[in-house]
Amino acid sequence: MSSGLHIQKVLVIQDAFVDHSVNAIRWAIRGLSLQPRDKIKLLRVIQLFDTTSSITCGILGHRRKLHSSATITQREESIKKETDKKLGEDRNSDEMNNILQLATMQQIEFERAVEAGHSLKGAIVLAAKAFNATSVILDRKSKKDQKYFIDNLKCAILRVKRDQSVEYVRRPNAAESYYIAADRGQSSSHRAGDQGEVIFQTSICSICMNPRPHMGPLREFTYSDLHYSTSGFSVRSGLPHTRKVFYRGVLSDGVQIFVRKHALGTITEMEFKSRVQMLGKVRHENVAMLLGSCSDGPEKLLVYEYVCNMTLNVHLTNRSRELTWERRMKIARGIAKGLEYLHSKSFYGSMRPNNVLLTHDYDPLLANFGLARNQYEDLNQSSETRVMKTFEYLAPEYEESGIDSSKTDVYSLGVVLLELITGRKTIEETEGKSFLRWARPLLKDKSYGELIDPVVLESHDLHQLFWMVRIAEKCINRDPGKRFSIHKVVNILMYISRNRETVDLSLLESEIEPTR
Repeated sequence: MSSGLHIQKVLVIQDAFVDHSVNAIRWAIRGLSLQPRDKIKLLRVIQLFDTTSSITCGILGHRRKLHSSATITQREESIKKETDKKLGEDRNSDEMNNILQLATMQQIEFERAVEAGHSLKGAIVLAAKAFNATSVILDRKSKKDQKYFIDNLKCAILRVKRDQSVEYVRRPNAAESYYIAADRGQSSSHRAGDQGEVIFQTSICSICMNPRPHMGPLREFTYSDLHYSTSGFSVRSGLPHTRKVFYRGVLSDGVQIFVRKHALGTITEMEFKSRVQMLGKVRHENVAMLLGSCSDGPEKLLVYEYVCNMTLNVHLTNRSRELTWERRMKIARGIAKGLEYLHSKSFYGSMRPNNVLLTHDYDPLLANFGLARNQYEDLNQSSETRVMKTFEYLAPEYEESGIDSSKTDVYSLGVVLLELITGRKTIEETEGKSFLRWARPLLKDKSYGELIDPVVLESHDLHQLFWMVRIAEKCINRDPGKRFSIHKVVNILMYISRNRETVDLSLLESEIEPTR
């Protein structure tokens, strides 16, 4: 809980005539890790008067409504009319009401205001100072005025980009970050202790309001409990394209869950309980949380938190148009960061789209790891096509050694990255070849036009595409010694997400300094 001295106060600026999006507010709640008693203020800006013409572009790119020769009464009437209109639009907005609900659930104070006048740059600065803002998120059209805000504000400054993502113009003062983090029992890097354990805030899906569970003791469930909660492990409760291994259920206390069935006759009761205890300590923003387990004879059941938007496999198979380029990049970063964390805990294997759960915000959470002795145990022999598809994610050396390692997972990650780039291809689209036999020559020739998924052909970022292709190519190298380390994959993905316009090819041959 924040103290009165170190409460975060975020001022979000919007063009009242153009921008009605709540993405910046949604991002602030999650990206700035806002907590109870923190505050967000949405300032909608209107510039009504112009000294040169009756219709022109204002500071934030909207049309001004009145010439400066208008009478004082006309000005006051117009300001009141526009202000009331914008506040009324907010009250009738479903998106805004969802944000209000989200803020209320997280005990974040949220207020709205409309500012109108001639010099909006000055008005924004005055509003930020009066609010004692710790962060200001500017409208994307205000890029040309960034220097003015940097010179006149002391707080962190961010800006909404064209693709609705948010970037820092100036990061928060180091001392202020330290005091806010210390007040919340965190280090400024959001890591705790010598174990490098990542602290993540309990978040809520901004679309369906599904919350991530709080950390608690592992629960032991009976088979009848889970049988009842999943309607008898019915087909309707199973996720599509997952070979009926994930079942959605609702516990008697209303908590939504996923149940993962492991019919593993090769694992002993003692081994199972030992592994469950280890899995119960896994906590990361990109790893699905284990809530408990059940062991009943040959049936080994793991109970995970419910993740609301199915698996990456479902979205790839369905050729989902919701998988925009930005979301694909976000998924790639999250998967890599989750894998890096799991590898630090010596958990390997099962890196494939079936085991990547997504929220409606397209945050990926890895699941189904840490129990199978080898990846062959997880294959379903009832479908030859599915088996062959699963084998494509296995590194060449795995067939000989049968040993999971970080480099075998990096190989599997490379195949997943390639699917994010190309989309899920059918055998007809790959000219009757396996996916990798089709893709390798195109990777070697840098044939981006043939590699890129047509769904994102018009919206991808060329620099990011170039790097993604290079990363995938390095990951699926047949020689494990020539593959990237998982740390390097994470660092490069983070780098290209933050530095789109500066691609340094030498970084492929040397480790990028961590930027997280």
